[in-house]
Amino acid sequence: MAGYNTFNERPGLEGNTAAQPRVFGHDAIATTPYWNFTISAGGSGYTSDSVGDTVTDAATGIQANITSQDTGAVTGLSIITKGSGIVAGQELTLTGANPGSGLKITILANSLSIATAESRGAMIYNNKTSAQDISIVTEAGTAVTFKSVPSTEYVGFTHPILAIELTGGDDILAVY
Repeated sequence: MAGYNTFNERPGLEGNTAAQPRVFGHDAIATTPYWNFTISAGGSGYTSDSVGDTVTDAATGIQANITSQDTGAVTGLSIITKGSGIVAGQELTLTGANPGSGLKITILANSLSIATAESRGAMIYNNKTSAQDISIVTEAGTAVTFKSVPSTEYVGFTHPILAIELTGGDDILAVY
Protein backbone atom coordinates (compact mmCIF):
# COMPACT_ATOMS: atom_id res chain seq x y z
CA MET A 1 0.00 0.00 0.00
CA ALA A 2 1.59 3.26 -1.12
CA GLY A 3 2.23 5.81 1.60
CA TYR A 4 1.68 3.38 4.46
CA ASN A 5 3.48 4.66 7.57
CA THR A 6 4.46 2.03 10.13
CA PHE A 7 6.52 4.45 12.25
CA ASN A 8 3.57 5.66 14.36
CA GLU A 9 1.68 2.41 14.46
CA ARG A 10 1.01 0.80 17.84
CA PRO A 11 0.04 -2.80 18.61
CA GLY A 12 -3.69 -3.38 18.31
CA LEU A 13 -4.32 -0.29 16.21
CA GLU A 14 -5.04 -0.23 12.52
CA GLY A 15 -3.51 2.95 11.20
CA ASN A 16 -3.69 6.29 12.90
CA THR A 17 -7.43 6.55 12.17
CA ALA A 18 -8.01 3.99 14.95
CA ALA A 19 -5.65 5.73 17.39
CA GLN A 20 -6.99 7.70 20.32
CA PRO A 21 -7.86 11.25 19.40
CA ARG A 22 -5.52 13.65 21.20
CA VAL A 23 -7.76 16.66 21.55
CA PHE A 24 -7.52 16.96 25.35
CA GLY A 25 -6.26 15.07 28.37
CA HIS A 26 -8.80 13.01 30.23
CA ASP A 27 -6.85 12.43 33.46
CA ALA A 28 -3.58 13.24 35.21
CA ILE A 29 -1.37 11.62 37.84
CA ALA A 30 1.62 12.82 39.83
CA THR A 31 4.63 10.79 38.79
CA THR A 32 8.34 10.35 39.48
CA PRO A 33 11.23 9.31 37.22
CA TYR A 34 11.38 5.61 36.30
CA TRP A 35 9.20 4.16 39.09
CA ASN A 36 6.36 5.22 41.32
CA PHE A 37 7.15 3.86 44.77
CA THR A 38 6.52 4.18 48.48
CA ILE A 39 9.10 4.09 51.23
CA SER A 40 7.98 0.96 53.07
CA ALA A 41 10.68 1.26 55.76
CA GLY A 42 12.66 4.45 56.30
CA GLY A 43 15.37 2.58 58.16
CA SER A 44 17.37 4.02 61.01
CA GLY A 45 20.63 5.79 61.71
CA TYR A 46 20.44 8.23 58.78
CA THR A 47 21.64 11.79 59.45
CA SER A 48 21.51 15.13 57.68
CA ASP A 49 24.84 14.09 56.13
CA SER A 50 22.98 11.21 54.43
CA VAL A 51 20.95 13.64 52.30
CA GLY A 52 22.47 13.49 48.81
CA ASP A 53 23.92 10.00 49.32
CA THR A 54 23.24 7.40 46.63
CA VAL A 55 21.69 4.10 47.71
CA THR A 56 21.41 0.96 45.57
CA ASP A 57 19.62 -2.37 45.44
CA ALA A 58 22.41 -4.79 44.48
CA ALA A 59 20.10 -7.36 42.87
CA THR A 60 18.35 -4.99 40.45
CA GLY A 61 20.81 -2.12 40.06
CA ILE A 62 18.20 0.53 40.88
CA GLN A 63 19.81 3.65 42.40
CA ALA A 64 18.28 6.54 44.31
CA ASN A 65 19.47 9.70 46.00
CA ILE A 66 18.31 10.41 49.54
CA THR A 67 16.51 13.76 49.47
CA SER A 68 15.33 13.99 53.09
CA GLN A 69 15.44 12.29 56.47
CA ASP A 70 13.70 12.84 59.79
CA THR A 71 14.85 11.52 63.16
CA GLY A 72 17.15 8.99 61.50
CA ALA A 73 14.68 7.59 58.95
CA VAL A 74 14.70 8.36 55.22
CA THR A 75 11.58 10.30 54.23
CA GLY A 76 12.44 11.23 50.62
CA LEU A 77 14.17 9.59 47.66
CA SER A 78 14.70 10.39 44.00
CA ILE A 79 15.28 7.44 41.65
CA ILE A 80 18.29 8.13 39.40
CA THR A 81 18.91 4.73 37.72
CA LYS A 82 16.08 2.47 36.54
CA GLY A 83 17.66 -0.92 37.23
CA SER A 84 16.30 -4.09 35.62
CA GLY A 85 14.07 -7.04 36.40
CA ILE A 86 11.82 -4.93 38.64
CA VAL A 87 8.08 -5.58 38.83
CA ALA A 88 5.19 -3.80 40.53
CA GLY A 89 4.71 -4.90 44.12
CA GLN A 90 8.36 -5.80 44.60
CA GLU A 91 10.07 -4.60 47.79
CA LEU A 92 13.70 -3.55 47.41
CA THR A 93 16.33 -2.99 50.09
CA LEU A 94 18.54 0.01 49.37
CA THR A 95 22.04 0.20 50.86
CA GLY A 96 25.11 2.36 50.53
CA ALA A 97 24.56 5.36 52.80
CA ASN A 98 26.80 5.47 55.84
CA PRO A 99 25.55 5.76 58.51
CA GLY A 100 22.11 4.22 58.08
CA SER A 101 20.48 0.90 57.32
CA GLY A 102 17.13 -0.81 56.82
CA LEU A 103 15.85 1.41 53.98
CA LYS A 104 13.21 -0.34 51.84
CA ILE A 105 10.96 0.82 49.02
CA THR A 106 7.98 -0.90 47.42
CA ILE A 107 7.60 -0.43 43.67
CA LEU A 108 4.05 0.58 42.72
CA ALA A 109 4.37 0.82 38.92
CA ASN A 110 6.46 2.15 36.06
CA SER A 111 6.36 5.96 36.11
CA LEU A 112 3.85 6.06 33.24
CA SER A 113 2.00 2.76 33.85
CA ILE A 114 -1.41 4.28 33.40
CA ALA A 115 -4.19 3.64 30.94
CA THR A 116 -2.68 4.02 27.45
CA ALA A 117 0.40 6.02 28.51
CA GLU A 118 2.95 3.27 27.87
CA SER A 119 1.56 2.54 24.40
CA ARG A 120 0.21 5.94 23.34
CA GLY A 121 2.17 8.39 25.48
CA ALA A 122 1.35 11.09 28.00
CA MET A 123 2.00 14.82 28.06
CA ILE A 124 4.47 15.79 30.79
CA TYR A 125 3.69 18.91 32.86
CA ASN A 126 6.21 20.74 35.06
CA ASN A 127 4.25 21.21 38.28
CA LYS A 128 7.32 22.54 40.10
CA THR A 129 7.43 26.22 41.10
CA SER A 130 10.61 26.79 39.07
CA ALA A 131 12.05 25.82 35.69
CA GLN A 132 13.81 22.46 35.52
CA ASP A 133 15.38 19.98 33.10
CA ILE A 134 12.98 17.12 32.31
CA SER A 135 14.10 13.88 30.69
CA ILE A 136 11.73 11.53 28.88
CA VAL A 137 11.58 8.67 26.41
CA THR A 138 9.37 9.70 23.48
CA GLU A 139 6.76 7.55 21.75
CA ALA A 140 9.37 6.79 19.11
CA GLY A 141 11.73 5.44 21.79
CA THR A 142 14.14 8.38 21.78
CA ALA A 143 15.66 9.43 25.12
CA VAL A 144 15.83 13.23 25.34
CA THR A 145 16.28 15.96 27.95
CA PHE A 146 14.38 19.22 27.65
CA LYS A 147 16.38 22.01 29.29
CA SER A 148 14.82 24.63 31.57
CA VAL A 149 11.16 23.68 31.09
CA PRO A 150 9.32 26.65 32.63
CA SER A 151 7.19 26.22 35.74
CA THR A 152 3.57 25.25 34.96
CA GLU A 153 4.31 24.37 31.33
CA TYR A 154 4.25 21.17 29.28
CA VAL A 155 7.39 19.60 27.86
CA GLY A 156 7.47 21.01 24.34
CA PHE A 157 5.34 24.02 25.41
CA THR A 158 3.22 24.94 22.36
CA HIS A 159 3.98 21.59 20.69
CA PRO A 160 3.74 19.07 23.54
CA ILE A 161 5.83 15.94 23.18
CA LEU A 162 4.33 12.62 24.20
CA ALA A 163 6.35 10.48 26.60
CA ILE A 164 6.20 6.75 27.28
CA GLU A 165 8.68 7.03 30.16
CA LEU A 166 9.79 9.80 32.50
CA THR A 167 13.50 9.53 33.34
CA GLY A 168 14.28 12.81 35.11
CA GLY A 169 12.53 15.68 36.87
CA ASP A 170 10.74 16.55 40.13
CA ASP A 171 7.09 17.33 40.87
CA ILE A 172 5.77 16.13 37.50
CA LEU A 173 2.22 15.49 36.31
CA ALA A 174 1.49 13.06 33.48
CA VAL A 175 -1.59 14.12 31.50
CA TYR A 176 -3.17 11.43 29.36
